Parts: sequence; structure tokens; C-alpha cells
Amino acid sequence: MMRALWLFLLIALMALGASQVADIPGTVTIVRPDLEISLSIPVAIVGVIVLSITTILAYRLITAFVDAPAEFFRWRAMGRQTRGLAAVTKGLVAVAAGDDEEARKQTRKALSLVGEPPLALLLAAQAAQMEGDDEAAQRYFTQMLQSKETEFLGLRGLYMSAMRRQDISQALLIAERARLLRPRTRWALAALFDLNVGLRKWTEAAAAVDMQVKARQLDPAIAKRRKAVLAAAGAQAAREAGEGEQAARLAEEALSLVPGFGPAAIIAAESATAQGKLWRASSLIEAAWSRGPHPDLARTYAGMRAEETPQARAKRLSGLAAMNPHHPESRILAAAASMSQGRYQEASEHLRPLTESTPTVRVCMLMSEIERGLAGESMIARDWATRALKAPHDATWACEACLRTQNEWSATCNACGAFDTLTWQSGAPETDSRPAADSITAYTSAVGNAAPLYRHTVKAEPGQPSQGRAPRDRGAEYSPMPVDDAMMPTAPRAPDDPGPEAEDYTLGGDRKRKRFGLW
Repeated sequence: MMRALWLFLLIALMALGASQVADIPGTVTIVRPDLEISLSIPVAIVGVIVLSITTILAYRLITAFVDAPAEFFRWRAMGRQTRGLAAVTKGLVAVAAGDDEEARKQTRKALSLVGEPPLALLLAAQAAQMEGDDEAAQRYFTQMLQSKETEFLGLRGLYMSAMRRQDISQALLIAERARLLRPRTRWALAALFDLNVGLRKWTEAAAAVDMQVKARQLDPAIAKRRKAVLAAAGAQAAREAGEGEQAARLAEEALSLVPGFGPAAIIAAESATAQGKLWRASSLIEAAWSRGPHPDLARTYAGMRAEETPQARAKRLSGLAAMNPHHPESRILAAAASMSQGRYQEASEHLRPLTESTPTVRVCMLMSEIERGLAGESMIARDWATRALKAPHDATWACEACLRTQNEWSATCNACGAFDTLTWQSGAPETDSRPAADSITAYTSAVGNAAPLYRHTVKAEPGQPSQGRAPRDRGAEYSPMPVDDAMMPTAPRAPDDPGPEAEDYTLGGDRKRKRFGLW
């Protein structure tokens, strides 16, 4: 309706203008030597308008004729580009569908039509990857780095190629370049963390955690836990390198992030003991024990005062056990302390809650020693020693990712390399550290009057994870150790934090595994 109204107004204005022009008096005279033309003003105006239109049309016609060859080639190029983009689209669809033959066909067509634009290079690289031609794929991805629009895609492709070749150093450089190009890219930040962890570059991995938090890609609580584990791992590495001050500093840093964190508490306590700060070392172990008892904490705690009497040491360890009295490890420690003083009935009372359910190997062996202390070589003592041969395993370090076990805590699993997956689990399969006894008699004879407070294991060689499901005589895992000596440290090992505070149950094979403690 509005358009019709505007058209009507336009026609009315033109009619009004024409009437006004028609009423203009006067004439226009064109004089030439042999010709004189006289026109009224309205006719002259119309003539000028017609002449102008004719001139414009003639000019357009001439320019179109002159530009015709260029326009033809431009139209042809646009057609090739359209067909080339269509080929790229079909090729990408073929790559997604896994049709390598169609992908090759469309790649050749796209390259012949449009040369090597960014999308065609991407298609060619992916088609080369499908064919297993990594060299060609790398070449195409490298060419993509020349264009700002596709530089990031090229980096992503080169990173994936480097990871397939297990070229970790190259992958790390590419991930860092991708981060500089786009600082908030999730895969680049995750790659920096994973690769640095794999290379045991704990400081760089911690920096990657900070970048993930800054980009809001990681929960602050998880980041704090990761940084604590990384600091503890760095402290371990510094201690092995003989850098005591650095180890102590990193251990304190881990404890500031996660108070009572076992691996850091042991290293910090050892450093404080070496400096004569026994009160500080004791408080660190006690804080860690109250959160999650562990044999390595008890070993470290027992070894702080090398010259104290067995009675004083037993009293001190009993106090440590009382800080978390209901934990199985505390009950075992309290029982061993009582046994060292000859209070076998008291030791039996400490272990009673553990014997009423399903006692582990260590509990069975302690009960056997208690019965020997009470009644000598009795049938009850032999029965407990026999039960130890078939009892569930004691706790050991087990990876939640691959279920492999190892003797010492570390930030990554020795078998699968997963980060922060080691938990102190009971019932987990273990590696035999000593030859199995030939018979029950030989085993009980070898044990004698020992009180196996803690497992005595052989440190696994780097890169040789324990296999842990082979059948064997479980009782042979425990070496004869007098009670007093068992409380003294041999080679302290740092424990891990398995995570949840509550006890939880997981299935490992056909056997339930119960996890105790906080680390």
C-alpha cells in the first residue's frame, strides 16, 4: 500500500513539473552557417534529456565490449572456485565418513581447481593421514602455518602427528606455540601439563596448572591438589639429587596447599630432623597421621630419635597411634608397640577388631606372634600362621587407572604414566619381593619369633612395574624383623593421597579392595 502511494506521489510531481516546463515562454535557436533551428524551451529540454541517455548507453556498450575478455576469465575463475569449494566440502565429508577413496578423489579435484588454498590444504592433510602418509600430511600442515587463518589448524595437526611419532620434545614446542597464539585454548594447556608431567618437569607442569586456572578450565580445588602433588614430586627429585634445602622448600609448599599431605610430610620431617628440629618433625608426622596413617609415617616417626630406649620409642609410637585410634594401621602400630614391651594380651586387644572381620596377612602374622608370646609354640599360633598363607593382601600402592602396583609412591604410575592415580589400597595384587616358602613348616620356621610390623619390599626398578596377579605364597612377603628393629626406619618411602576421606570400595578382578585413610 505504501509503495503504491509513493508511486502515485512521484507521478503527480512529474506531471506537475512537466506542466510547469510547458508553460515556460521563449525559444531556443541553434544557428549554423547554413542552418538555423528554432525550438521552444520545453522541446529543447526534452532533446537534452534524450541526448544524455543516448550518450550514457553508448558509453556502457563500448566499455562492456572492451571488458568482455576480462569478465569472461573472471567468470570462469569464479566457477572453478565454486566447484573447488564444493569438492573440498565433499572431501571433508568423505574424511569424516572414513571413505579414503572418495577423499583422495575430491582432494585431487580440489587441488586441480583451486590450487592450495587453506581448506584444500586441510583436506589434503587429512586425506594423507587416512592413507598413512605422515610425511605428506606434515608437509601440508606446515604449509598451513603460512596463513594466519589456518596457522592454528596447522599447529594442531603437527601436534597430533608428533604425538603419534612419540616425539615428545617436538610436541611440547608445538603446544607452547599454540598457547602463545591462543592462550585460552584447552587442548594446548592440557598438552603442556601432560607433556611436562611425562618429562618429569614438575615446575613447568605447575605453571601449566596456573594457566589452566587463569583460563577457567580447571577447578581451583583440583588445581591445588595437583600443585601439591607436583611439589611433592619435585621434593622427591630434589632429595634424590642431594638438594636438601630445595627438597624441604618444595615439601613445605606442598603442605601449605594440602595440610598433612603424606609424601611432603615425610620429606619435610626428615629435613627438620636433620636440622635438629625434632618438635617440628614430630608435628608434621602427627598431623599427617591424624589424617591418614601409613607405615612410612611410622617408620619416619620412629627414626627421629636414634638413641632413645625401646621403651621410650614404644611409648611415643603408642601416642602416635592414639591420634587416629580406629584406623587399622593405628591398631597394628599400637599392637606392635605393646608387643615390644611384652604386653601380648594388650596387643591382642588392639588387633581384635581387625580379626573379627577378614584379617590380612600382616594381622595374621602378628596374632601368631602374640600367641607365641602368650603360650609358646601352640596350635593357635600355628593356625594363625597358616591363615596368613591364604589371607587377603595388605595395603599396597595401586594405580586406579591400570590396577598395577608398585612399592613406592610417585606422582605418576610407573606402568601407565597416569598422574596422581596411586592409592594405598588393601587387597590389591602385589609383586613377590622374596622367594615363596616351600611349605607352611618352612615358612613358620623362617619367621621364628619375628613380629612383621611392616612389609619389607624390594624397590622396583624404574620402568619395571609390578605385575601383581601371579599366584604365590603370600606369607613369604614378610621378612623376619624383631619388633624393635621393625619400628626403626630402613629406607623411608613417601606415601600418596588416594583422595576421598571416607572409605570406599572398588572391584579389582573378583575381589573387593578396601581403601583406608586419606592418602
